[in-house]
Amino acid sequence: MRVFLVFSWLIASLFFTAAISWAAETDVDRLLNLLVEKKVLTQDDATAFRADLAVKKQEEKQPALVPDWAQNIKLKGDVRTRYEWDRNKGQVDYNRARIMARLGVESKINNKVKLGIGIATGSSNDPRTSYVTLGTDPKQSNTPDSAKSVVLNYAYGEYTPFKGLRLIGGKFPDTIWRPTDVFWDTDINPEGAGISFDYKLNSKTSLFWNELLNVLRNDARTDKQVFMLVTQPGVSIAINDKINLKSALAVNVFTSIKGAAKFSSSSSTNSLTTGSQYKYNYNSFQPSLELSFKEPFGGLVPYAVLFGDYIYNFSLPRSATGRDGYDFGLKFGDAKIEDWKKWQAKIIYSKLGRDAWLDIFPDSSRYSGKTNDQAIETQFDFGLGKNTSLTLDYYYGRSLSKSSGGGRAAAQVLQIDWNIKF
Repeated sequence: MRVFLVFSWLIASLFFTAAISWAAETDVDRLLNLLVEKKVLTQDDATAFRADLAVKKQEEKQPALVPDWAQNIKLKGDVRTRYEWDRNKGQVDYNRARIMARLGVESKINNKVKLGIGIATGSSNDPRTSYVTLGTDPKQSNTPDSAKSVVLNYAYGEYTPFKGLRLIGGKFPDTIWRPTDVFWDTDINPEGAGISFDYKLNSKTSLFWNELLNVLRNDARTDKQVFMLVTQPGVSIAINDKINLKSALAVNVFTSIKGAAKFSSSSSTNSLTTGSQYKYNYNSFQPSLELSFKEPFGGLVPYAVLFGDYIYNFSLPRSATGRDGYDFGLKFGDAKIEDWKKWQAKIIYSKLGRDAWLDIFPDSSRYSGKTNDQAIETQFDFGLGKNTSLTLDYYYGRSLSKSSGGGRAAAQVLQIDWNIKF
């Protein structure tokens, strides 16, 4: 009997759904009353059906209150609190508390276009850090408890005409793949345009091609226009289920660097003329390599990566020195620090010639972002819980040039960060 009633309800519902397209509201009531009299429906079922129908009619009359693009908005951000100790040879130790805050908004405008906007603490004069110092700082200001400045960190539009191809314009996260931050500080967001293309050749091999047009100086009234163009083809190969190889070759080409005035964000280690203009060009080759392992050493650790970069400035005259640089290192532990007890350790050795690379780009914590140095970085991350972690980062660097006293200036930096993200 129960099965018959359920079947009768379904037949009545289907019939009634078809009927509402031509029947008036009074006819609907008559039909419901008839079904109740024939005991196909109960009075409660008829009442519930009338209520559902009224809701559907009301929804059809009202347009969507929130447009589709607004429904696709995603918020992300992080806050980092830092203690930093800095020692340069011949100077008093420098201790300070710092903080960084970032907030980003992404919205999928339609199935092909995405918009991204982000703000962060920091200064427009220093693109290599979003950290600001708490309290008084003789390097910045002498005003305690002051409000901290916030700047536009990125603003871009991204167009995906088909799967695997991204076209991006504005100020955006770097499109070039880099296994380390030695040559390019991760806080730098280039300005201009970028292209990324990925193609899966087969189940084990993927190809990619990245392009970047970075506008460095765009005011020809006062000085030369300077642009940076990067082309980077690469490949990712799954050697087996546990080993993956990723490799790429970037070609960096600059327009009108030679003879241009030194940038204000320069670390003042590139060769300059007596008029503080760049003496050389900085066109270069940059091969990069990353070899990752799942559960290496018999599963002793869940993840490990060997990585390295090399850079060669092919535009220097033969008489010039300091034309190349490199870094290599090891990272092991958990692949991501996302929860309690997750951990990861890293060590990197680097050496960078004076004119191997433009000195506005290297990691600002590694020997103050200079070229003409060699350095070791060790880092340890430990998960304190979901989306929060502790980071200890230590740098030791030395100049490649001897000072007047015959030694080589050394610098040490220790950073302890509490990271919170969402």
